[in-house]
Amino acid sequence: MSVFDELEFQYNEIDQYYAKLEFEAGSHGLINEEKQYQQRRRINDQAYFLYMFSRLEDHIRVETAALIQRKQDSSLSWKVRTPWDILPKEPDSDDLSFKKRLSLLTEKGFGDFNLVSNYYEERNSIAHGGSFIKPISMPTVIINLKKLYIVLKS
Repeated sequence: MSVFDELEFQYNEIDQYYAKLEFEAGSHGLINEEKQYQQRRRINDQAYFLYMFSRLEDHIRVETAALIQRKQDSSLSWKVRTPWDILPKEPDSDDLSFKKRLSLLTEKGFGDFNLVSNYYEERNSIAHGGSFIKPISMPTVIINLKKLYIVLKS
């Protein structure tokens, strides 16, 4: 079971519990309680989104570090190897931005790159005290993060 599978199970368990309580409160005309459960679901969405995205971020750092290391260690001519030699090979290096790392694994400005970039904006909003910029469907996010984890390889 992958980390995403476990997190998906936990997310769904909590979301379903709060959805049930939200529905019951709404059915009984308890507007304030219903709003409280809606807020708890929003916070749950944000928390799981942030944690799951952090797993993808780490994966991208590790994959790009491995790619850079392989290129630096390769027997390519110095003209081909030199651009790779100036890149940091450590996964935790901040000398290479997240989006530049991402562009080493997928084409900039297209499909997967754009999806991760959009999620990265959402991540930054939440991580800095905000909330989602655009409406998010966590089941869709989870499916996308699982797919991205598989396809974004060095």
